[in-house]
Amino acid sequence: MAQERKKNQKSATGPVSRRRFVQVAGVTGMASIAGCYSASGSEGVEILGNQNLAQSMDIQAFYDAGVSEDIGIEITAGPEDTDARAEEFVTLLDAQQESPDIMVMDNGWTIPFIVRESVVNLEAEMDNGFIEEVKSESFDMLVETGSHPDTGELWAIPFFPDFPTMQYRKDLFRDAGYADSEFDTWSTDPPSWAEWSASVAEVHNNADVDYGYVWQADSYPGLSCCTFNELMSSYGGAYFGGLETLFGPVGERPITVEEPPVIEALNVARDMVTGSSAASQEIAQCSPNVVFGWTEQETDGAFVGDTNAVAMRNWTYTIPMADEQFTGGQELGVMPMPYGVPESEAANEGLGGTTAALGGWLVAANPNTTDLESTLEVLQAFHSEEVQAAQLNGPGFIPHQPDLVESLAGDHPAFGDYSESLRIAGDNTVARPVTPVWSQQSQQAYQEINDALQGRKQPTEAMGDLESALVDLENI
Repeated sequence: MAQERKKNQKSATGPVSRRRFVQVAGVTGMASIAGCYSASGSEGVEILGNQNLAQSMDIQAFYDAGVSEDIGIEITAGPEDTDARAEEFVTLLDAQQESPDIMVMDNGWTIPFIVRESVVNLEAEMDNGFIEEVKSESFDMLVETGSHPDTGELWAIPFFPDFPTMQYRKDLFRDAGYADSEFDTWSTDPPSWAEWSASVAEVHNNADVDYGYVWQADSYPGLSCCTFNELMSSYGGAYFGGLETLFGPVGERPITVEEPPVIEALNVARDMVTGSSAASQEIAQCSPNVVFGWTEQETDGAFVGDTNAVAMRNWTYTIPMADEQFTGGQELGVMPMPYGVPESEAANEGLGGTTAALGGWLVAANPNTTDLESTLEVLQAFHSEEVQAAQLNGPGFIPHQPDLVESLAGDHPAFGDYSESLRIAGDNTVARPVTPVWSQQSQQAYQEINDALQGRKQPTEAMGDLESALVDLENI
């Protein structure tokens, strides 16, 4: 799997039908566009997602993908907050509620549901050929987060991935003397952090914007799961010894936060803000110290809303935002994240090189459904080109199949110019170490990481404290 993750690093709808569907938008029961229609007296299949999905998804795509028109399909919206969504699923499953039939689940907490056998084991219920297609045709790391960590069996089907890219102002780089040939190279072969920090600092000195590189380093879950996780991984470091022990076994895997690659990543992040030259690499000061209190909202505002930064690390949703917001000579560039060390020099196999934190969602079946056959038929359609095209053109969700990222996103008005970069970023993701104890470990991690970045603790002290906390939590 580790080799599979890196193999592609350098590689390259119509109107909504009113037939046979129900689409409910919002937890409060907003009226469906088409009303509550269900063919042949069927109660239909309910999919619980978010408001964007409920409002924007063309359900006709499921029928175009082969779902029987005798099956009614309803999309409802649960909590927007991911933790609240998880809590709602725990509540309804504990109560053995029959609906929703399909649950849209965050990849960051699906595995605990799988380990507890709270959802349907799809390998026990679906055609083996189809299961193998999903595994071989989808982004590897997203499949891993929908699989049982002990058996490798698939319990949840990938819906859509999310991952950050480096988004930057091409026009500002051109003003500083950079050319299209460099942008073209970066789109598939990003520079190192040492090179990128120097370039951003140079461009910032030449530009009339307040900020250089903006990113998310507040003391919040996104720091431990994502921003620092990917930076640490690009230097070959890991919380728990690498990809082979990413998802456990809890209490038996090594804890490696005190090792040199992790300390180096902390020093690199701090050097980008303070210019303290603590890292072994030469990292230029290129970020404002306010990033130590920023999340996605603040970085969006600086780079997209105010067009007041040279570059930004953020998720795919900001690409259409920037595409719409930038005016005049302002031009967006997108590339995979810079790398820390080459993969060949990484301490842990499969790490190093360009690395992006894995976000995104999967779909799983409720074991209490009264119509498992219809539920599985709708689930299977999520892996079709028709549904992935509809999710891209409606809610704006990236396809979970790498080949469809290039073919479908390549024709998308906002993503089209960046489809190859998105494919490479998706092929080089790293998940957070999802286990039943990760939520507690995550809090300890982001507090200690933020303390180290802000200089309240030395990196070695912070990681020593974190290791002690992780040991305790691994052995609860």
